[in-house]
Amino acid sequence: MLLYSLIRKTHVSTVDRLPATRTIKVADVQHDWRVLDQTNFSLSRGIRLISHESFVSCPEIHVEHVRPGRLARFFSFSSHLFQFAYALQLLLNAGRNTVLILNGAGKLWIFAGLLNRLPLIGGRCILCWDIFVEVESRWKKMLMKGAMAGFPLSVLWSRDQIAPHARFLGMPEARFIFLPFKANHSQHRRYDLPIDNFIFSGGNGKRDYPCLIEAVRDTGIPVIISATAPEVLNSIELLPNAIVLGAPEPAFGQLQAAARFVVIPMTFTGLKGGGEANFCNAMWHGRPIIAADSISASEYIVDGETGFVVPSGDSKSLRKRILELWHDPEKAARMGEAARRHVEENFTHEKFIRRLLRLALVLGREKFS
Repeated sequence: MLLYSLIRKTHVSTVDRLPATRTIKVADVQHDWRVLDQTNFSLSRGIRLISHESFVSCPEIHVEHVRPGRLARFFSFSSHLFQFAYALQLLLNAGRNTVLILNGAGKLWIFAGLLNRLPLIGGRCILCWDIFVEVESRWKKMLMKGAMAGFPLSVLWSRDQIAPHARFLGMPEARFIFLPFKANHSQHRRYDLPIDNFIFSGGNGKRDYPCLIEAVRDTGIPVIISATAPEVLNSIELLPNAIVLGAPEPAFGQLQAAARFVVIPMTFTGLKGGGEANFCNAMWHGRPIIAADSISASEYIVDGETGFVVPSGDSKSLRKRILELWHDPEKAARMGEAARRHVEENFTHEKFIRRLLRLALVLGREKFS
């Protein structure tokens, strides 16, 4: 636990060195996101926040929830027309001293980004989060590049994603910022299911299950893999000690909580991650993580304390760590407790939302001052 404590103290001291009276800037957050956790954070008066989402877990910061208007609802028969009309409505609502907080999980962000580059209705201050740009076709790349250029600031889930995103999109690195993602399961009760007789791996996006299968081959260690995408399922070789199934929530979270530990093997493309929520959720349930990942895992897992991080595709190193934890259940339990504390202190849903909204205030204050 010494390394874990030293890391935490280092992070706190970085924040504490900022003078209490100093106005936090976007560059400060880009240097260390923990400045957003300061207890003396000054809420910016006169900055209005709006969003298509309802933010209820951070009552000290008001965000106006802009629901789809008549025009958008009129086009409800067409998803694209609805999203276009809704994006236009949001931009028209985002006037002076207003920051629009936009979730990139759907297609609304594409229309909002493109419209924000037009004269008269464009030039709005937008903070966009949860966008992952990784496309192969030329026209999709051009579309996403055009949309992303409409956002003054976009949130990514690791520091190592910033430079490749900037290169891929031909944009300055200053237009991107790292905030750690969250344990979505922290919004609900924690499962306490110490069954402890298998290891678990799950998810569809960018998973490298062949690497995991090779790592557990001939070990006899029971493995449960949960995946639903046909192309992912087809990539998994069936072993006598492996069970493959498709577990929706809450069964997915219950499997995480019941496992001795969780293994997440990720494919490395050099651009984006994809396992960040799983890292946080498994640790929230008190389970250590072994991640084969080269772009995001090190931001969430304290190597040797809350889990292990090995390079993507390295089945030999992955096998070594799996055998180590499987044959030392007491160590796995200790690391799981450390993982639980790590998430509680850093990666809960509530903490993430507060940081996101505070970042929006910092961006607005800097934009409109």
